[in-house]
Amino acid sequence: MKDASILSQSLIEEGILYRIMQQEDLDDAAECFTLSFQREPMVRQLGIQKEEFMPFALVCCQQAIDQGMGLVAMDDATGKIAGFTILQDALDEISFDLTEHQNFLPIFEMLGQLQSKYIVDKKIINYGDVVVSFVTGVHTEFQGTKVAFLLFGQSLELAKSKGFKKMITEVTGRLSQNGVRRRYAFTPYASVLYREFLFDGQPVFGNIEDQSLSCVLMEKSLLN
Repeated sequence: MKDASILSQSLIEEGILYRIMQQEDLDDAAECFTLSFQREPMVRQLGIQKEEFMPFALVCCQQAIDQGMGLVAMDDATGKIAGFTILQDALDEISFDLTEHQNFLPIFEMLGQLQSKYIVDKKIINYGDVVVSFVTGVHTEFQGTKVAFLLFGQSLELAKSKGFKKMITEVTGRLSQNGVRRRYAFTPYASVLYREFLFDGQPVFGNIEDQSLSCVLMEKSLLN
């Protein structure tokens, strides 16, 4: 498979193997997704617990596996997943029933507003043109290492191999925003201040500690 061959060369670094997410990775990848996002500002603000988040993580990881749009970083010493990343076509959707997960609605609304603006502004109408770096996360012990940024870099290569012309990503924290901009030359396109975002008329993220923090949609051409 072309995607696998691209990601099989010289991608063992400091004891970490980077490869395509496979079916046997589902549970561990979803666990990593869930635990890493307990540290995410919006998830903390909304009080979404691990047991609430896990069904969503499983759906996202399964879709990534089915589409060949996920990567994992494997700790060679333990055989455990150190981190993961998931891509998604900008015109695709996660098939997740929010009926019993109302706590997720403000997150979907905020991210959806940014992505919809981009799709409309840029007149994106064809599948396969724009890919979303949907999520990247690492286990706690790999925070502050190169694992997340190496995963992100490999996701760019995976997107290029699939013929996408541009990547967008919605980055929720200041450290990640600076890293994506400086390391991978992404350009900010649109943003929403957490303290100004209203859901059902309420500033649901108004108590986030850093009142100057925004969720930022960034873009990068994959053609050069």
